[in-house]
Amino acid sequence: MNPNLLRILALMLSIALVSCSSDDTSSVPDETNNEFIFNGTTYNLVSAIIVDENTANNDPSEISISLFNKTSAEITGNNDLSDISYVYFDFEDTTIQNTTYSQIEDYDISIDGTITNSEFTPGTVLLDNNDPQSDVYAQSALVTVTNFTEFNIAFTFTFTRNDGQVISGSYDGNYFMPN
Repeated sequence: MNPNLLRILALMLSIALVSCSSDDTSSVPDETNNEFIFNGTTYNLVSAIIVDENTANNDPSEISISLFNKTSAEITGNNDLSDISYVYFDFEDTTIQNTTYSQIEDYDISIDGTITNSEFTPGTVLLDNNDPQSDVYAQSALVTVTNFTEFNIAFTFTFTRNDGQVISGSYDGNYFMPN
């Protein structure tokens, strides 16, 4: 074999071995966490259920997103559940867009909820749209959708309550959309 060819192969092999260090095998940390944070406490979110009330007439209608710390099978099953973290909001549009929604008029966030005999009961209410004078009413809300496909939705949300406390979170994953 040609000595120059051997030198070139040896050089290339040396470069390849030097450029591969042990830290190349480390995994990239997941930047998106399916969770919401309130008052320094993190609450995990496992599933999303999307209900789109739009019909064929192309007038904007409500699209609601519900997030839970339980699987969609657990939530839609007939079993009693406890310790439910729940995030709900809706907005009007013809379809879910990759945009920021700021007109969020219906919303609820609670922790320690239960489902008994298929009836949901919120535990501790962290956010509620029923009383504009209450501390748990949102003075502002933002939902930013960054990806929506047939199988996945990714978005962030931030609600600022009347008392100044912020509830923020994100979800990036599969969703269930009942017919």
